[in-house]
Amino acid sequence: MKYAFVSLLALLISISSLSQRGKEYFLVDSVNYDSLPAGDRALLDSLLPVYHAAKNDTTKLKILVSFAEGLSDETLWPRYNDLLNKKAEQLLKNSRSLSREEILSVKKSYAMSLQDKGYYEQNFNANIPVSLVYYNSCRKIQEEIGDKKGLANTLNNIGISHYQQGNISKAIEYYMTSVKIQEDIKDGLGLAYTLGNLASTYLEQGDTAKAIEYQLRSLKLREGGGDKHGLGISLSQLANFLSLHHEDEKALIYFRRSVKLWEELGERQGLSFCMQYLGRIYQQEGEKLKREGKPIPDTLFPKALEFMLKSLKISEDLGDKRSMTIVLTMIGNHFLFENNDLEALKYGLRSLKISKEIGHPVNIRSASRLLYSVYKQQENWEEALHMHELTIHMRDSIFNIDTKKSTIKKQLAYEYEKQEAIKNGEHQKELAVAEEGKKRQRIISYGVGLGLLMMTLFAIFIFNRLQITRKQKLIIEEQKKTVEQKNKHITDSINYAKRIQDAILPSKEELSKCFSDYFVFFQPKDIVSGDFYWLSRHNDKTILAVADCTGHGVPGAFMSMIGNTLLNEIVNEQKIFQPSEILNHLNEGIVHALHHESRSQDDGMDISICLFEENKVTFAGANHSLYIAEEGALRMISGDVFSIGGVFGGKNVSFSQHEINMEGATYVYLSSDGFAGQRGGEAGKLFGTKRLEELFASIAGVGAEEQQRIIHTKLNSWAGAYGQTDDVLVAGIKL
Repeated sequence: MKYAFVSLLALLISISSLSQRGKEYFLVDSVNYDSLPAGDRALLDSLLPVYHAAKNDTTKLKILVSFAEGLSDETLWPRYNDLLNKKAEQLLKNSRSLSREEILSVKKSYAMSLQDKGYYEQNFNANIPVSLVYYNSCRKIQEEIGDKKGLANTLNNIGISHYQQGNISKAIEYYMTSVKIQEDIKDGLGLAYTLGNLASTYLEQGDTAKAIEYQLRSLKLREGGGDKHGLGISLSQLANFLSLHHEDEKALIYFRRSVKLWEELGERQGLSFCMQYLGRIYQQEGEKLKREGKPIPDTLFPKALEFMLKSLKISEDLGDKRSMTIVLTMIGNHFLFENNDLEALKYGLRSLKISKEIGHPVNIRSASRLLYSVYKQQENWEEALHMHELTIHMRDSIFNIDTKKSTIKKQLAYEYEKQEAIKNGEHQKELAVAEEGKKRQRIISYGVGLGLLMMTLFAIFIFNRLQITRKQKLIIEEQKKTVEQKNKHITDSINYAKRIQDAILPSKEELSKCFSDYFVFFQPKDIVSGDFYWLSRHNDKTILAVADCTGHGVPGAFMSMIGNTLLNEIVNEQKIFQPSEILNHLNEGIVHALHHESRSQDDGMDISICLFEENKVTFAGANHSLYIAEEGALRMISGDVFSIGGVFGGKNVSFSQHEINMEGATYVYLSSDGFAGQRGGEAGKLFGTKRLEELFASIAGVGAEEQQRIIHTKLNSWAGAYGQTDDVLVAGIKL
């Protein structure tokens, strides 16, 4: 008994002393230990001593992963994740002492840190473009190391990002790819999340039945597991979908289950969603009774407003801007229904302002539609027309024909692959159902005839409505002409920019003076390109660069102009010829030019630099590799893992270089990531670095002109119906 008391006293003293320790112990600054949740304190107490005692760097990384993934405090886990990212990057930079298994483990941890950085930018800073940069960097590593579970999660997050930007087609594409991987590896928990996201996406497309179908599949998976948070999401979403499908009684059953679970978990965001949905149900019930001329209970509309305001308060406390816009529009519509146009206008304007800030087309459409009705009621025709135009523009950006076709195509492709796995017995059952369908055809035919008769009776009414529609059409056609003129001006400007960009690229004559046999395959995705190549010759030294700038099209072209200017200054003016030093100066120049010292952005480039001298090639690469064909085999020389000017490089980064004796070699190849990242083939897979290496090895025995033709043919045949997805640049030099 005494021993137990002494042990307890020692434990209390040690815990008390934890709050007095600083960065040396906690590894990160400003840890307010006493204010942390009990679970976070327990995790730190158990793993920090192990971290400090660990001798192996990979063990320390695993502990940092546990902190980044396991801590719940939103001000603390991102700092541990930043530390994880930094240490993993350092280990990869100096990986010569690590075994193959250790390198794979470090890369997996590094990818996880990138994914969490993307998650933070997406959910806490509402910065979708930056989150996509992190997610895509993470994705590349996961594909390289074969981390299928991590890759599926990343694809799901990329889908969410596109969904939040209103790019429904892209969102479904990534969700479907994630679902296939999760079904293959039997990841039930991950599959539940992705199916839930698919459900929300189909809801945005107006397909409530499909949304309910996917959400029921998600709920079934979650009810069989221990993920209460995920179960709460499925219950809330399913209740919402059922209410939108006018199945309010079923919706209330799921709402009550979800509210009870969110209260049990202390999840305020989940409660916010439920309050929002309950408010809508009470509002819809009141509107329905009013339309039917039935008595409306005095408490019905006040109850609806009470739930909406509660939801808004929680969303404001959490800083959840997207939820704020949804509930602000709901409150505005509530006041509009009660003919309180001043309050409706206040909430509508606030919703539109925040929706534009976060750049979400669906929410902009909802807010502008509300404001159109308010201004119309106030007879403010100029503002009403402006809101009507904005509503139509947002509607068309979400429901355009290409999006619809793409959505249906992807859904049919997925369903077809599922049907191929159905057993023969199921197939026979489907045939029986089809036969039964034929018997019902006569009844359907009679129904169609009756429907045609009713349509005829309504023809006069429709004709009157068409008169109004024609007037609106004239306004829209005038707007269309204006847009077409602006598009022509923009296209002309971009074509002129292409002529400028082509002029700064090395000419065939310049290349031929430096190399006896070579090819450069350069195929931009858009009119202008983010890929570029650069050449300089000084006596017996020839320097060739192949670069891939952030983005493609106009943004990438701007970066390529900056890169070209800096290379001319570094090599031709400062006379710096060693590839590693060129990259160091280029990195510093990009960071300075784009003011990266004071901004958390990731604009920059991946680049290869080769210095050719007699039978020797000196190579340095920023997230690029060099391929050498010799004696029927292909050898790869990897560059450094970080990019020029990227958030992972930093201003004072130092690049390494490799000297290669080229005796016996036939060709060297340099390439941007456009070819390896091209989606296509029969299953829509990436071409990948492995196939690219095999392609280089197979063509090394023929002439440069024939090699270029083969590469062109292979790219087009692989892309097929998917079309080119990025700028493509491949250079081959015969030695």
